[in-house]
Amino acid sequence: MRERWAIKICAPAGHAGRVWGDTHFATGLANALRRRDLEVVVDCFDARARATSYLDDVTVVVRGPYRIDPPATGVRVLWIISHPDEITRDELAQFDYVFAASERWAAKASAQFGIAVEPLLECTDTDLFFPRELPRGDDIVFVGTARGIARPAVVGPLRAGIPVKVYGPDWRGFIPADAIVATAIPNERLSERYETASIVLNDQWPAMREEGFMAMRLFDAVAAGGRVISERVDGVPELFGGAAIAFDDAEHLVTLLRQDPAEIFPPAHALAAASARVRAEHSFDARAREIVRVITAG
Repeated sequence: MRERWAIKICAPAGHAGRVWGDTHFATGLANALRRRDLEVVVDCFDARARATSYLDDVTVVVRGPYRIDPPATGVRVLWIISHPDEITRDELAQFDYVFAASERWAAKASAQFGIAVEPLLECTDTDLFFPRELPRGDDIVFVGTARGIARPAVVGPLRAGIPVKVYGPDWRGFIPADAIVATAIPNERLSERYETASIVLNDQWPAMREEGFMAMRLFDAVAAGGRVISERVDGVPELFGGAAIAFDDAEHLVTLLRQDPAEIFPPAHALAAASARVRAEHSFDARAREIVRVITAG
């Protein structure tokens, strides 16, 4: 009989949850685990305490904005991908294995809480994100919600007269209406949008930036063959072979955007190599393999 794994996430079920990165994260991880001949179910936030959880051999809680307590049975795994400032020792102590998407924070938390926290970075879904040999255009692109603030990665360039094409909800009132291309873009179309953009912009939640958590967008965009200018965080630019450049503040970002992209990014063959490396080393298949290895080793 195949092992049954459950992935529990903070996203709501149905249409509301489709725009959550946590939902796409769970889909990528679930498919990778299924390729290892495991039975996998995904529980959205309202189903986190599902009555049939006792049937699950392994539970993986993907820790986003909310705490999710694991069931009392089976092997319990926690993977912290955001909101590290909200983590407590009590929460970690409920799990048999704890991973965090930051090498620096994993070491810090291990020392602070006296509980082993292993680094396991975010990654990309290689079923969706890969180069399609599409021509690169001139668009500067940002994908994401406004978060209720004037995000400097978007507002800074626009105020400087640099056009940015924005895909995401809740931007009205923060940026000109003509900068908003759409309030959403299907996850299945993101790879081609990243590949055909001149530059993809990325920023971070403050707590994630301060603790060294890289956003999944970095991995997705580089895997797709895109060129990224990202708010500085641990691993950028070192991890991405020149395909991702770091900016320190809005002024620095504007300075970078006013340069010829061909002068600040490597040539096409180096971008292709960076994409191949991310897809090989930072895929959900690689992460699933590591989780299974750690659990099997006991």
